Amino acid sequence: MNNKFKDFTILYVEDDAGVRDINFSMFKRIFKHAYEASNGEIAYQLYIKHKPDIIVTDIKMPKINGIELAKKIRVKDSKTKIIITTAFNDEKYLLESIELNLERYLIKPLTKRNLFPALEKAISHIPQKLFLAENFYFDFRNSLFYFENNAIEMTKKELLFLTLLVKNIDKIVSYEDIEEEVWGYESMSISSLRTTIGCLRKKLPFNIISNISNMGYKLKLNDTCTK
Repeated sequence: MNNKFKDFTILYVEDDAGVRDINFSMFKRIFKHAYEASNGEIAYQLYIKHKPDIIVTDIKMPKINGIELAKKIRVKDSKTKIIITTAFNDEKYLLESIELNLERYLIKPLTKRNLFPALEKAISHIPQKLFLAENFYFDFRNSLFYFENNAIEMTKKELLFLTLLVKNIDKIVSYEDIEEEVWGYESMSISSLRTTIGCLRKKLPFNIISNISNMGYKLKLNDTCTK
């Protein structure tokens, strides 16, 4: 059977170890990469590190609940697909979740009948390619940039930086966000950032990186389309 999910990544968050083991075993079989967390705090760190395409999270969990986790993610990320699961139908949580652009709100237990339609809906909204210029595109399935169907070789920081701009295509990405997302636990100097961007510009077939003075960077595009 054709596996619709094999090119995508998922983060599964559930504090019940027995339930988590059963469902995570399934996720590992059908997704390209699967990550698991027992609470929202661990989940947020895994989200920062791996940037999964889809997050399936329980609501009631220790430390950070599912709604608070979604809120933290939505501060900077409107595109990651989030599916909330719960053992009950709680109007309070439903009202809180309205502004979070969730894919689905599922009542447990998770079964193929309720989970798979939600996952299929989520991946149907994930673009496979983003064209940045003629014959130059970003492939969301493997997080690589291509020109004339050849992958462009980049360092880890170059790839993280340009991917960050792509995933925030309509926004200015601040220096603070670049330091957090690209440099991680290292400190970032403006000179090291400029060096990384200078090297990256030499590798790209088009000048698509625009500096917004005293604010950060964004993509400079003319005709952008997804396929």
